[in-house]
Amino acid sequence: MKLLMESWRKFLNERMEFGEGFERWIHGEPEEEPTRGPMSMDVDDDEFGQAPHCKPQSIDPECLEEYGFEKIGEGSFRAVWALPDNPNYVMKIADELWGDADTKDMNKQEADKFAQTGYPDLLPKVYDTAKDYSWIVVERVRPYGISSDKWIYDFFPIFAKFWEDNQNNDDFQWRNTSLEDFFGEYTESRRDEIRKPELYSTSKRRPLAFLSLTQELGGEKAREELESQLPPLYKRFLEFIEQYGVEPVEIRGDNVGRASDGRFVILDSGWHSEEEKR
Repeated sequence: MKLLMESWRKFLNERMEFGEGFERWIHGEPEEEPTRGPMSMDVDDDEFGQAPHCKPQSIDPECLEEYGFEKIGEGSFRAVWALPDNPNYVMKIADELWGDADTKDMNKQEADKFAQTGYPDLLPKVYDTAKDYSWIVVERVRPYGISSDKWIYDFFPIFAKFWEDNQNNDDFQWRNTSLEDFFGEYTESRRDEIRKPELYSTSKRRPLAFLSLTQELGGEKAREELESQLPPLYKRFLEFIEQYGVEPVEIRGDNVGRASDGRFVILDSGWHSEEEKR
């Protein structure tokens, strides 16, 4: 019993780190009497003549705002809300307009226990979830932004240097493309080599030229120069995208960021959980 009580206190302490506003929202306890919307005029309604109340954990935008949440971002399928009084976390909410299954599944994938324990160095930490995954609380990570390749300079500088050094090399197939295109397409080729080494002797990306990745980089010496300097972080990154079916070309400045502890983090990338793959 003592151990149980200690575990419960630990749980309460962990939950309270999200802030009082979050706790009020969890339990449906607004700081002030909510006044949103018209009064109920249904005589059969238990709340006849009263303004509607927000249910505990309601993800209705008006309810979230009543509890002090602030919408700070929105993607195609999920919205990101800052917690009322804790800047270190955000809540990702599934957009129900698209249908519960698909959008909630994105939250479920992000909270996947196999990915969270297997790749904590690459993914945002998930701290809490709704039972149906309509919302999850994750550490706040600020993305680099659309069309920013600074993340490559910061975390994978060998790619930036190699790309810059070969801009005048006619044999380098990415001399007139962006650094992000080079990083993404090179990674895509590496992933395909790992998946089907017997079939990837030529590049499917350039089927008319039938160029191998080695040729695209400028020859065996050039490839050896690049790959002999790849950092452990890139090898972990490559392992993750191969295992979880991430499309490398989707890894852009707007869905990667630097966490508060300085590590490289992949945000929304459309990957699939281990549980889903089984």
